[in-house]
Amino acid sequence: MGFVEGVLPFPPLILAAALVSGVALAIGSRIYQRCPHCGRLARRVFQGWRRCRHCGRQYRRGLRLR
Repeated sequence: MGFVEGVLPFPPLILAAALVSGVALAIGSRIYQRCPHCGRLARRVFQGWRRCRHCGRQYRRGLRLR
């Protein structure tokens, strides 16, 4: 562990946590989006329309109001 501690400025556990959180954010941004009306997290639309569970309004893929 002496060589690893001398080369890496951060402990490997912190680097692994940063990598996992980065991958989770990338996957989450592909599945979820912000509701264009109320700003809450909602499922991303791939085709057609969806209804926000919080405000009840419909949104589609290309709608950007906020």
